[in-house]
Parts: sequence; C-alpha cells; structure tokens
Amino acid sequence: MLEQDELNRLFNLDIIKKPGTEIIIEATLDECERLAKRFSIPKINHIKATCFLKKLTQKDVGDYHLKVKMQADIIQQCVMTLNDLSELIVENFSIIFLINEETEGQKEKDKIIDFEYEDMDIEIIGGSEVDLGKYIAEYLSLSMNSYPRQNDVTGQELGIRILNESDEKEIKDKKNPFDILKSLKHKT
Repeated sequence: MLEQDELNRLFNLDIIKKPGTEIIIEATLDECERLAKRFSIPKINHIKATCFLKKLTQKDVGDYHLKVKMQADIIQQCVMTLNDLSELIVENFSIIFLINEETEGQKEKDKIIDFEYEDMDIEIIGGSEVDLGKYIAEYLSLSMNSYPRQNDVTGQELGIRILNESDEKEIKDKKNPFDILKSLKHKT
C-alpha cells in the first residue's frame, strides 16, 4: 500500500476558469496532527492557504501559475529549554507548472528560456492534476524557524554559555595553548 501524503488536495487543472480560479485550503485536525508528526514538532493548530491558479498564455513561460498566501499557527520547542513556543507563519509563494507532454514519437524541441521569475519555483508535472496540499506542506516546512529559541534564554538553563557578537574579539585575542610547542625544538 502506498503511503499517502499528510495533506492531499488534488486539483484538476482542466477546470480552471479563464480569469483564474481561487481555492481555499484548510487542514483538518487529523491532517494537522499528521503534519506535526512528520515535522517532529509538538503541534500544528491551524493551516489555511488561499490559492489562485491561472492558465498561462503561450507567450508566458510555463503552462499554469499558482500563487499562494499561507497562514499557519504552529507550536515548536525551544532548542535551549525544550519549552513550547508558538509561531505564526505567514508565507506567500508562487509556482510555475510546466506540463511534460513528451511521448515516444513526439519530443518537444529544446527551448532557450530567459527566466525573470525571482520568487517562483518551476515544477514539471506529468498530467492535468496537481496536489496543492503537497506544496503547502513543503513551504510550511521551509518557513518554520529552524532553531526556535525563547527571547529570555540566557544559556544557564542547560549549563552552557551563549556567545554574542561582542564575544568574538575575546575569542580572537585568546592565546593558542599549542603556540608554546612552536618555540620548542627537538634536538637530535
């Protein structure tokens, strides 16, 4: 049995309206629990994404354009104290979909494409369906704070010292204990 993604929202690209189609995706409690388990975080309270899909014209690069405004309320653990921290994620992203229409007898001619899209990913898809939930989950994982830390953490909680930028000079000025070995010469 194939393992199913935690957040599945298949959308048929053939039903996109001419001006574009808006799709609102909200994760269920079960989907939030499965995503939290996947990301190894204590909890995901809520995920909502407003997606806008538009078919592109022949002069545009790609076949479809997806714009997403995502909001998520998650709970992570502080890397120093392991206390729960609430994090509100607001992320906007865009993806250009290219449909791979190559068949055995017909190959698309190579094109030189000049990309001017700085904030967009290019995805090659194999058919007329796209899983929007998969992309929302991916961007959520990329948007989460990699090293969440409470503001009031001093480092004493775990018996370590947190270095600041001002400590860099102190480290550079510290003598290397092996410098004395350079002055000793081995006599034979």
